[in-house]
Amino acid sequence: MKRISCLLGLFLSLSTFAQSYESKATDTITSPIFSKKNEIKVDVLNLIGNGRLGISYERFLNKDFSVGITGLAFNKSNKKEDFLKDDTRTMIEYQVIPYVRYAMSKSATNLYYLEAFSNINGGQYKELKTLNNGTADYVVVTKKDYNDIALGAAVGYKLYFKESFVIDLTVGIGKNLFNSDSPSTVSRLGLNLGYRF
Repeated sequence: MKRISCLLGLFLSLSTFAQSYESKATDTITSPIFSKKNEIKVDVLNLIGNGRLGISYERFLNKDFSVGITGLAFNKSNKKEDFLKDDTRTMIEYQVIPYVRYAMSKSATNLYYLEAFSNINGGQYKELKTLNNGTADYVVVTKKDYNDIALGAAVGYKLYFKESFVIDLTVGIGKNLFNSDSPSTVSRLGLNLGYRF
């Protein structure tokens, strides 16, 4: 519990730092896009490829920093049967990803960024036990739930159209910290379509 509190404290500290930086910085770029401070996006890559619904909200503090949160919900019904049969050990059912981003380029139409994130994730894992009933071996599958928190980093690229519409590509990886039954790493991969307002 202390580790979770420390992680949440770290994220809040980064957000506070970024907000204080916003109040001190003066925006020298005059493009109208920099007056738009909010962005909402849908992850089309995960939706089409994996049936995962991913929605993100991002708040721009200034031309350098932004903070945001992504939520991913997984369609368990079409994965549950495969999970019992395949050799996958874990099935992630949800992810909540708060993040802080730093823009490495200041263009109004496209930019590269660095991201630090935490990933609160949970789902199911399975244990396989081979037993012998005297005549043959057989395997017993036991399913259990897990929850964990990962820390990670990502890089990304954004391309804006007409100052409001955006394509946002993010690639990164994080490491789960607490539960030995959770996946050791979690990916941060998304292709988002969004609107800035």
